[in-house]
Amino acid sequence: MAVRLKTRSAVWAAVVLAIAGTTAGLSWWRASAQADVLRADPDAILRDPRLRSVALTNGKRVFDKHCAACHGPDGRGDITLGASDLTDSDTLYGTGSVAQIEEIARYGIRAGNKHGWNLAVMPAYASKVPDAAEALPPQSPAQIEDLTQYLLSFTGRTTDVSAMKRGITAYTKAGCWDCHGRDLGGDPAIGAPNLTDTVWLYGGRPEDIRRTLQRGRAGKSPAFARVLTAAELRNVAVYTASLAHPRQETK
Repeated sequence: MAVRLKTRSAVWAAVVLAIAGTTAGLSWWRASAQADVLRADPDAILRDPRLRSVALTNGKRVFDKHCAACHGPDGRGDITLGASDLTDSDTLYGTGSVAQIEEIARYGIRAGNKHGWNLAVMPAYASKVPDAAEALPPQSPAQIEDLTQYLLSFTGRTTDVSAMKRGITAYTKAGCWDCHGRDLGGDPAIGAPNLTDTVWLYGGRPEDIRRTLQRGRAGKSPAFARVLTAAELRNVAVYTASLAHPRQETK
């Protein structure tokens, strides 16, 4: 009986050691892979199966905790908050690269960090002073309607052709071109959106556009430089980029 007990004890000890060894091995592998994620070219991670797996697994945890409240658990955004849809190919700032997303996560947008994106603010044209930083002329309700009809024309939704034509002139006089460009194509270097497509940060219905022109927009994205570690910032950037490029694999 004593021999059997000793044998069983030895077996269980071997099992425990094996489990401990496996756990330690997995921990070492994960730590090693995470270190490699930090050392790698950010925009090459999604093409490396090993690095991709680690970054996406860890990045989703960070996204769910810190980003999903605004952008949604599926990353499709929320027009009531002006939180962008992260699953499409449209990017407001930069080109949507992992490196750029990581910088946005680190320093934020209009978050009070001097390294963040702080340039473009949508003026409130129904106010006496539309923009505190630049002398822009306020727009009357009629002029705002002209601008709205002009913007709707790019997606074939104009309901007043005369107003739309007046809106062409209003666009120039109001100074909209300074950020959005003469062709209304926007400028990702400052976060000015393209006004000719169907992607609207705060909604593209006529009433949404009117409200944006009237009251202005200045959405914010937090700066996580003091909240997240370097690894967490890299992981969440990779995960966010993957939402728009879910099938990007090794080439």
